[in-house]
Amino acid sequence: MSYEKREKNRRKRRVFRTAIISFVLIYLIFRAVPSLLASNAKTILPEKGTLIEKLSTQGFVIKNETVIKSTSNGELQTSSTEGQRLSAGVEVASVNSLNDTSSLKEELSQLEESISALEKSEIETKIILNEKEKILEMKDSLVNELQNAIATGNFDEIYLLKSQLSLYDEKNKDISFSNTLVGQSIENLKSKRDSINSEIKSNNIKYYSSHGGIISYVVDGYEENYLPKDFENYTYDKLVLKELKDADIKTKSAITVGEPIYKIIDNFEWYIAMKIEDLKQIEGFQVGNNIKVTLEKDKRELKAKIVSINPSDKKGVVVVRLNTMLHDFYNIRFPKVDIIKSKKEGYKIPTKSIVDKDSIKGVYIKDKSGIVKFRPIIIIGEDDNYTYVDIGDNSGNITIEGQKQPVKTITLFDEIFLNTINIKEGQILN
Repeated sequence: MSYEKREKNRRKRRVFRTAIISFVLIYLIFRAVPSLLASNAKTILPEKGTLIEKLSTQGFVIKNETVIKSTSNGELQTSSTEGQRLSAGVEVASVNSLNDTSSLKEELSQLEESISALEKSEIETKIILNEKEKILEMKDSLVNELQNAIATGNFDEIYLLKSQLSLYDEKNKDISFSNTLVGQSIENLKSKRDSINSEIKSNNIKYYSSHGGIISYVVDGYEENYLPKDFENYTYDKLVLKELKDADIKTKSAITVGEPIYKIIDNFEWYIAMKIEDLKQIEGFQVGNNIKVTLEKDKRELKAKIVSINPSDKKGVVVVRLNTMLHDFYNIRFPKVDIIKSKKEGYKIPTKSIVDKDSIKGVYIKDKSGIVKFRPIIIIGEDDNYTYVDIGDNSGNITIEGQKQPVKTITLFDEIFLNTINIKEGQILN
Protein backbone atom coordinates (compact mmCIF):
# COMPACT_ATOMS: atom_id res chain seq x y z
CA MET A 1 0.00 0.00 0.00
CA SER A 2 1.42 3.34 -0.96
CA TYR A 3 2.25 6.02 1.54
CA GLU A 4 -0.43 8.33 0.24
CA LYS A 5 -3.14 5.70 0.67
CA ARG A 6 -2.07 4.97 4.23
CA GLU A 7 -2.22 8.68 5.13
CA LYS A 8 -5.63 8.93 3.62
CA ASN A 9 -6.89 6.02 5.74
CA ARG A 10 -5.39 7.55 8.90
CA ARG A 11 -7.19 10.84 8.24
CA LYS A 12 -10.47 8.98 7.77
CA ARG A 13 -10.02 7.16 11.07
CA ARG A 14 -9.14 10.42 12.90
CA VAL A 15 -12.23 12.10 11.48
CA PHE A 16 -14.37 9.12 12.45
CA ARG A 17 -12.98 9.08 16.00
CA THR A 18 -13.47 12.82 16.30
CA ALA A 19 -17.02 12.51 15.08
CA ILE A 20 -17.76 9.71 17.55
CA ILE A 21 -16.23 11.63 20.44
CA SER A 22 -18.11 14.82 19.46
CA PHE A 23 -21.38 12.91 19.21
CA VAL A 24 -20.86 11.40 22.66
CA LEU A 25 -19.97 14.80 24.12
CA ILE A 26 -22.97 16.47 22.53
CA TYR A 27 -25.21 13.65 23.72
CA LEU A 28 -23.88 13.96 27.27
CA ILE A 29 -24.30 17.72 27.18
CA PHE A 30 -27.91 17.43 26.00
CA ARG A 31 -28.54 14.89 28.72
CA ALA A 32 -26.87 17.03 31.36
CA VAL A 33 -28.41 20.39 30.46
CA PRO A 34 -31.97 19.55 31.63
CA SER A 35 -30.60 18.17 34.87
CA LEU A 36 -28.45 21.25 35.33
CA LEU A 37 -31.43 23.49 34.57
CA ALA A 38 -33.63 21.45 36.90
CA SER A 39 -31.01 21.63 39.63
CA ASN A 40 -30.98 25.41 39.36
CA ALA A 41 -34.77 25.75 38.98
CA LYS A 42 -36.37 27.93 41.62
CA THR A 43 -38.56 26.25 44.24
CA ILE A 44 -40.97 27.60 46.81
CA LEU A 45 -42.61 26.24 49.93
CA PRO A 46 -46.40 26.30 50.17
CA GLU A 47 -48.05 28.54 52.75
CA LYS A 48 -51.13 28.03 54.83
CA GLY A 49 -53.78 30.54 53.83
CA THR A 50 -57.46 31.36 53.97
CA LEU A 51 -59.44 31.71 50.78
CA ILE A 52 -62.24 34.21 51.33
CA GLU A 53 -65.13 34.30 48.90
CA LYS A 54 -66.59 37.80 48.88
CA LEU A 55 -69.54 39.46 47.23
CA SER A 56 -68.89 43.16 46.56
CA THR A 57 -71.94 45.42 46.92
CA GLN A 58 -72.93 49.06 47.23
CA GLY A 59 -74.08 49.86 50.73
CA PHE A 60 -76.47 52.47 52.16
CA VAL A 61 -76.07 53.11 55.90
CA ILE A 62 -79.29 53.48 57.90
CA LYS A 63 -79.08 54.99 61.39
CA ASN A 64 -81.38 56.32 64.09
CA GLU A 65 -80.41 60.00 63.87
CA THR A 66 -82.00 62.94 65.68
CA VAL A 67 -81.27 66.23 63.88
CA ILE A 68 -81.48 69.46 65.90
CA LYS A 69 -82.17 72.71 64.07
CA SER A 70 -81.50 76.28 65.18
CA THR A 71 -84.38 78.34 66.58
CA SER A 72 -82.60 81.66 66.00
CA ASN A 73 -80.10 83.46 63.83
CA GLY A 74 -76.61 83.89 65.18
CA GLU A 75 -73.14 82.48 65.58
CA LEU A 76 -72.81 78.76 66.27
CA GLN A 77 -70.40 77.60 68.94
CA THR A 78 -69.86 73.85 69.43
CA SER A 79 -69.29 72.48 72.92
CA SER A 80 -68.45 68.80 72.29
CA THR A 81 -66.00 66.82 70.15
CA GLU A 82 -67.08 65.43 66.78
CA GLY A 83 -67.76 61.69 67.08
CA GLN A 84 -67.83 61.75 70.88
CA ARG A 85 -70.24 59.48 72.74
CA LEU A 86 -72.40 61.56 75.10
CA SER A 87 -75.01 60.87 77.75
CA ALA A 88 -78.28 62.79 77.97
CA GLY A 89 -78.24 66.39 79.23
CA VAL A 90 -74.74 67.36 78.03
CA GLU A 91 -74.30 70.80 76.47
CA VAL A 92 -73.68 70.31 72.75
CA ALA A 93 -73.82 73.79 71.20
CA SER A 94 -75.01 77.36 71.62
CA VAL A 95 -76.18 80.03 69.21
CA ASN A 96 -75.22 83.58 70.12
CA SER A 97 -77.49 86.28 68.72
CA LEU A 98 -75.83 89.11 66.82
CA ASN A 99 -77.60 91.64 69.13
CA ASP A 100 -75.37 93.62 71.53
CA THR A 101 -76.11 92.63 75.14
CA SER A 102 -73.23 94.50 76.81
CA SER A 103 -75.50 97.18 78.41
CA LEU A 104 -77.82 94.48 79.78
CA LYS A 105 -74.88 92.60 81.29
CA GLU A 106 -73.61 95.82 82.92
CA GLU A 107 -77.04 96.54 84.42
CA LEU A 108 -77.23 92.94 85.65
CA SER A 109 -73.88 93.33 87.41
CA GLN A 110 -75.09 96.47 89.24
CA LEU A 111 -78.29 94.72 90.30
CA GLU A 112 -76.31 91.82 91.73
CA GLU A 113 -74.22 94.23 93.82
CA SER A 114 -77.33 96.04 95.13
CA ILE A 115 -79.06 92.77 96.04
CA SER A 116 -75.96 91.59 97.85
CA ALA A 117 -75.76 94.84 99.85
CA LEU A 118 -79.43 94.77 100.80
CA GLU A 119 -79.28 91.11 101.81
CA LYS A 120 -76.38 92.04 104.10
CA SER A 121 -78.44 94.91 105.54
CA GLU A 122 -81.36 92.54 106.09
CA ILE A 123 -79.15 90.28 108.19
CA GLU A 124 -78.05 93.26 110.30
CA THR A 125 -81.71 94.31 110.70
CA LYS A 126 -82.61 90.91 112.10
CA ILE A 127 -79.84 91.29 114.68
CA ILE A 128 -81.18 94.71 115.71
CA LEU A 129 -84.72 93.35 116.00
CA ASN A 130 -83.50 90.72 118.36
CA GLU A 131 -81.73 93.38 120.44
CA LYS A 132 -84.88 95.61 120.57
CA GLU A 133 -86.95 92.66 121.74
CA LYS A 134 -84.52 92.11 124.60
CA ILE A 135 -84.67 95.82 125.54
CA LEU A 136 -88.47 95.74 125.69
CA GLU A 137 -88.35 92.69 127.92
CA MET A 138 -85.89 94.47 130.24
CA LYS A 139 -88.14 97.57 130.38
CA ASP A 140 -91.15 95.49 131.35
CA SER A 141 -89.14 93.88 134.09
CA LEU A 142 -87.96 97.29 135.42
CA VAL A 143 -91.53 98.66 135.41
CA ASN A 144 -92.71 95.71 137.55
CA GLU A 145 -89.82 96.22 139.98
CA LEU A 146 -90.56 99.99 140.12
CA GLN A 147 -94.22 99.35 141.00
CA ASN A 148 -93.21 97.01 143.78
CA ALA A 149 -90.74 99.59 145.19
CA ILE A 150 -93.43 102.31 145.22
CA ALA A 151 -95.83 99.98 146.97
CA THR A 152 -93.29 99.21 149.70
CA GLY A 153 -92.05 102.80 149.97
CA ASN A 154 -88.44 101.86 149.08
CA PHE A 155 -87.43 105.32 147.79
CA ASP A 156 -83.74 104.54 147.19
CA GLU A 157 -84.61 101.64 144.89
CA ILE A 158 -87.28 103.78 143.18
CA TYR A 159 -84.68 106.38 142.21
CA LEU A 160 -82.27 103.69 140.89
CA LEU A 161 -84.96 101.89 138.86
CA LYS A 162 -86.19 105.16 137.30
CA SER A 163 -82.61 105.95 136.15
CA GLN A 164 -82.21 102.50 134.53
CA LEU A 165 -85.62 102.78 132.82
CA SER A 166 -84.64 106.17 131.37
CA LEU A 167 -81.46 104.66 129.82
CA TYR A 168 -83.42 101.83 128.07
CA ASP A 169 -85.87 104.41 126.65
CA GLU A 170 -83.02 106.33 125.02
CA LYS A 171 -81.50 103.13 123.58
CA ASN A 172 -84.85 102.01 122.15
CA LYS A 173 -85.25 105.37 120.33
CA ASP A 174 -81.85 104.83 118.56
CA ILE A 175 -83.07 101.50 117.06
CA SER A 176 -85.28 102.76 114.20
CA PHE A 177 -85.57 101.18 110.73
CA SER A 178 -88.13 99.95 108.29
CA ASN A 179 -87.70 96.20 107.83
CA THR A 180 -90.68 96.03 105.49
CA LEU A 181 -89.08 98.58 103.15
CA VAL A 182 -85.84 96.59 102.96
CA GLY A 183 -87.74 93.40 102.10
CA GLN A 184 -89.72 95.13 99.39
CA SER A 185 -86.54 96.57 97.82
CA ILE A 186 -84.85 93.14 97.59
CA GLU A 187 -87.91 91.52 95.97
CA ASN A 188 -88.14 94.29 93.38
CA LEU A 189 -84.45 94.06 92.54
CA LYS A 190 -84.57 90.25 92.19
CA SER A 191 -87.58 90.47 89.90
CA LYS A 192 -85.75 92.95 87.68
CA ARG A 193 -82.63 90.73 87.71
CA ASP A 194 -84.65 87.72 86.51
CA SER A 195 -86.14 89.80 83.72
CA ILE A 196 -82.70 90.91 82.47
CA ASN A 197 -81.34 87.33 82.72
CA SER A 198 -84.20 86.09 80.58
CA GLU A 199 -83.51 88.79 78.00
CA ILE A 200 -79.80 87.89 77.85
CA LYS A 201 -80.54 84.19 77.53
CA SER A 202 -82.83 84.84 74.60
CA ASN A 203 -79.71 86.13 72.84
CA ASN A 204 -77.59 83.06 73.79
CA ILE A 205 -79.52 79.81 73.32
CA LYS A 206 -77.86 76.65 74.62
CA TYR A 207 -78.60 73.17 73.24
CA TYR A 208 -78.29 69.95 75.24
CA SER A 209 -78.29 66.30 74.17
CA SER A 210 -81.82 64.93 74.49
CA HIS A 211 -80.57 61.34 74.82
CA GLY A 212 -77.32 59.38 74.77
CA GLY A 213 -75.46 58.62 71.55
CA ILE A 214 -72.76 59.81 69.17
CA ILE A 215 -72.60 63.56 68.53
CA SER A 216 -71.92 64.75 64.98
CA TYR A 217 -71.94 68.26 63.56
CA VAL A 218 -71.90 66.80 60.03
CA VAL A 219 -75.46 66.72 58.68
CA ASP A 220 -75.51 65.25 55.15
CA GLY A 221 -79.22 65.74 54.45
CA TYR A 222 -80.07 62.02 54.23
CA GLU A 223 -80.98 61.57 57.89
CA GLU A 224 -84.71 61.64 57.11
CA ASN A 225 -84.35 59.53 53.94
CA TYR A 226 -82.74 56.46 55.52
CA LEU A 227 -84.82 55.67 58.59
CA PRO A 228 -84.51 52.40 60.58
CA LYS A 229 -88.03 51.16 59.84
CA ASP A 230 -90.09 49.56 57.07
CA PHE A 231 -87.02 47.70 55.77
CA GLU A 232 -89.08 45.90 53.12
CA ASN A 233 -89.43 49.27 51.34
CA TYR A 234 -85.69 49.50 50.65
CA THR A 235 -85.83 48.09 47.13
CA TYR A 236 -83.22 48.04 44.39
CA ASP A 237 -84.74 50.91 42.36
CA LYS A 238 -85.26 53.15 45.40
CA LEU A 239 -81.65 52.96 46.52
CA VAL A 240 -79.95 55.53 44.31
CA LEU A 241 -76.30 56.37 44.94
CA LYS A 242 -75.77 60.12 45.24
CA GLU A 243 -72.58 62.07 45.65
CA LEU A 244 -72.20 64.07 48.84
CA LYS A 245 -71.30 67.68 48.13
CA ASP A 246 -68.78 69.55 50.25
CA ALA A 247 -71.37 72.22 51.08
CA ASP A 248 -73.64 69.56 52.59
CA ILE A 249 -71.15 68.29 55.10
CA LYS A 250 -69.36 71.41 56.32
CA THR A 251 -70.34 72.95 59.64
CA LYS A 252 -70.89 76.71 59.64
CA SER A 253 -70.14 79.39 62.20
CA ALA A 254 -73.03 81.59 61.02
CA ILE A 255 -76.39 79.89 61.46
CA THR A 256 -79.96 80.79 60.49
CA VAL A 257 -83.37 79.78 61.85
CA GLY A 258 -84.27 76.23 60.81
CA GLU A 259 -80.73 75.29 59.78
CA PRO A 260 -79.35 71.97 61.18
CA ILE A 261 -76.84 72.39 64.00
CA TYR A 262 -75.97 68.81 64.97
CA LYS A 263 -77.35 65.30 65.27
CA ILE A 264 -77.34 62.58 67.90
CA ILE A 265 -76.84 59.06 66.53
CA ASP A 266 -78.06 56.00 68.41
CA ASN A 267 -74.94 53.87 68.76
CA PHE A 268 -76.67 50.69 69.98
CA GLU A 269 -77.70 49.44 66.56
CA TRP A 270 -77.46 50.48 62.92
CA TYR A 271 -78.29 49.01 59.53
CA ILE A 272 -76.87 48.61 56.02
CA ALA A 273 -78.94 48.08 52.89
CA MET A 274 -76.85 46.35 50.18
CA LYS A 275 -77.75 46.22 46.48
CA ILE A 276 -77.41 42.75 44.93
CA GLU A 277 -76.93 42.63 41.15
CA ASP A 278 -77.92 38.97 40.80
CA LEU A 279 -80.08 37.11 43.32
CA LYS A 280 -78.25 33.88 42.45
CA GLN A 281 -75.26 35.33 44.30
CA ILE A 282 -77.14 35.13 47.60
CA GLU A 283 -78.81 31.74 47.21
CA GLY A 284 -79.27 30.22 50.65
CA PHE A 285 -79.52 33.59 52.42
CA GLN A 286 -82.53 33.85 54.74
CA VAL A 287 -83.92 36.44 57.12
CA GLY A 288 -82.42 35.78 60.55
CA ASN A 289 -79.12 34.43 59.19
CA ASN A 290 -75.91 35.80 60.67
CA ILE A 291 -73.29 36.94 58.16
CA LYS A 292 -70.06 38.94 58.20
CA VAL A 293 -69.26 42.06 56.20
CA THR A 294 -66.34 44.44 55.69
CA LEU A 295 -66.65 48.15 54.88
CA GLU A 296 -64.52 50.18 52.48
CA LYS A 297 -60.84 49.21 52.87
CA ASP A 298 -61.19 48.26 56.53
CA LYS A 299 -60.24 44.60 57.02
CA ARG A 300 -62.17 44.11 60.25
CA GLU A 301 -65.10 41.74 59.90
CA LEU A 302 -68.39 43.01 61.31
CA LYS A 303 -71.07 40.61 62.52
CA ALA A 304 -74.49 41.35 61.02
CA LYS A 305 -77.95 39.80 61.02
CA ILE A 306 -80.21 39.75 57.96
CA VAL A 307 -83.49 41.56 58.72
CA SER A 308 -84.92 41.80 55.19
CA ILE A 309 -84.36 40.41 51.68
CA ASN A 310 -86.17 42.44 49.01
CA PRO A 311 -86.14 40.90 45.50
CA SER A 312 -86.78 42.94 42.32
CA ASP A 313 -86.78 40.55 39.34
CA LYS A 314 -83.25 39.17 39.19
CA LYS A 315 -81.82 41.91 41.41
CA GLY A 316 -82.46 42.64 45.05
CA VAL A 317 -81.51 44.28 48.35
CA VAL A 318 -80.29 42.68 51.57
CA VAL A 319 -80.72 44.71 54.79
CA VAL A 320 -78.64 43.74 57.81
CA ARG A 321 -78.56 44.91 61.44
CA LEU A 322 -75.30 45.57 63.31
CA ASN A 323 -74.71 46.46 66.96
CA THR A 324 -70.98 47.18 67.12
CA MET A 325 -68.31 49.49 65.69
CA LEU A 326 -70.63 52.34 64.68
CA HIS A 327 -68.23 54.83 66.33
CA ASP A 328 -65.71 53.96 63.59
CA PHE A 329 -68.17 54.28 60.69
CA TYR A 330 -70.77 56.77 61.96
CA ASN A 331 -69.88 59.39 59.30
CA ILE A 332 -70.07 57.04 56.28
CA ARG A 333 -73.29 57.07 54.26
CA PHE A 334 -72.58 55.15 51.03
CA PRO A 335 -69.78 52.62 51.72
CA LYS A 336 -68.53 49.81 49.51
CA VAL A 337 -69.46 46.62 51.35
CA ASP A 338 -68.10 43.09 50.92
CA ILE A 339 -70.29 40.22 52.07
CA ILE A 340 -68.13 37.30 53.23
CA LYS A 341 -69.83 34.24 51.75
CA SER A 342 -67.28 31.59 52.79
CA LYS A 343 -63.81 31.05 54.22
CA LYS A 344 -61.72 27.99 53.36
CA GLU A 345 -58.37 26.95 54.83
CA GLY A 346 -55.82 25.55 52.39
CA TYR A 347 -52.28 25.63 51.02
CA LYS A 348 -51.48 28.72 48.99
CA ILE A 349 -49.22 28.04 45.96
CA PRO A 350 -48.35 30.01 42.79
CA THR A 351 -50.79 29.19 39.99
CA LYS A 352 -47.98 28.90 37.42
CA SER A 353 -46.48 25.93 39.30
CA ILE A 354 -49.52 23.71 38.58
CA VAL A 355 -49.27 21.11 35.80
CA ASP A 356 -51.52 18.41 34.28
CA LYS A 357 -50.28 14.81 34.39
CA ASP A 358 -52.56 12.12 33.04
CA SER A 359 -55.52 14.54 33.40
CA ILE A 360 -54.70 15.04 37.07
CA LYS A 361 -53.68 18.47 38.37
CA GLY A 362 -50.63 18.62 40.57
CA VAL A 363 -47.15 20.04 41.12
CA TYR A 364 -43.58 18.77 40.87
CA ILE A 365 -41.64 18.72 44.11
CA LYS A 366 -38.06 17.90 45.09
CA ASP A 367 -38.01 15.43 47.96
CA LYS A 368 -35.30 15.09 50.60
CA SER A 369 -33.22 12.73 48.43
CA GLY A 370 -33.25 15.17 45.48
CA ILE A 371 -35.65 13.11 43.33
CA VAL A 372 -38.38 14.94 41.40
CA LYS A 373 -41.84 13.67 42.27
CA PHE A 374 -45.37 14.52 41.18
CA ARG A 375 -47.87 15.42 43.90
CA PRO A 376 -51.60 15.60 42.97
CA ILE A 377 -53.70 18.48 44.32
CA ILE A 378 -57.38 19.41 44.67
CA ILE A 379 -58.04 23.07 43.88
CA ILE A 380 -60.48 24.85 46.21
CA GLY A 381 -60.18 28.35 44.75
CA GLU A 382 -58.02 31.03 43.19
CA ASP A 383 -56.98 34.50 44.26
CA ASP A 384 -55.01 36.72 41.85
CA ASN A 385 -51.81 34.80 40.95
CA TYR A 386 -52.24 32.16 43.63
CA THR A 387 -54.26 28.98 43.95
CA TYR A 388 -55.56 27.45 47.17
CA VAL A 389 -55.47 23.66 47.40
CA ASP A 390 -56.94 21.10 49.78
CA ILE A 391 -54.76 20.31 52.81
CA GLY A 392 -55.98 16.72 52.93
CA ASP A 393 -56.74 14.53 55.92
CA ASN A 394 -54.62 14.09 59.03
CA SER A 395 -52.16 11.97 57.01
CA GLY A 396 -51.94 14.52 54.20
CA ASN A 397 -53.95 12.36 51.76
CA ILE A 398 -56.61 13.46 49.30
CA THR A 399 -59.11 11.51 47.20
CA ILE A 400 -58.96 12.20 43.47
CA GLU A 401 -62.21 11.89 41.56
CA GLY A 402 -62.34 8.56 39.76
CA GLN A 403 -59.75 6.92 42.03
CA LYS A 404 -60.64 4.57 44.85
CA GLN A 405 -57.51 4.93 46.96
CA PRO A 406 -56.43 8.22 48.58
CA VAL A 407 -53.10 9.65 47.42
CA LYS A 408 -50.53 11.83 49.13
CA THR A 409 -50.70 15.55 48.39
CA ILE A 410 -48.26 18.36 49.18
CA THR A 411 -47.13 19.36 52.68
CA LEU A 412 -45.80 22.61 54.11
CA PHE A 413 -42.22 21.29 53.74
CA ASP A 414 -42.32 20.28 50.07
CA GLU A 415 -40.17 22.32 47.68
CA ILE A 416 -42.42 23.09 44.72
CA PHE A 417 -40.88 23.93 41.32
CA LEU A 418 -42.12 27.23 39.93
CA ASN A 419 -40.92 26.60 36.34
CA THR A 420 -41.70 23.07 35.15
CA ILE A 421 -40.40 23.25 31.53
CA ASN A 422 -37.28 21.13 32.19
CA ILE A 423 -38.74 19.16 35.07
CA LYS A 424 -39.61 15.47 34.75
CA GLU A 425 -40.72 13.00 37.35
CA GLY A 426 -37.92 10.71 38.48
CA GLN A 427 -35.07 13.18 37.80
CA ILE A 428 -32.29 12.99 40.33
CA LEU A 429 -31.01 16.41 41.33
CA ASN A 430 -28.06 17.29 43.48
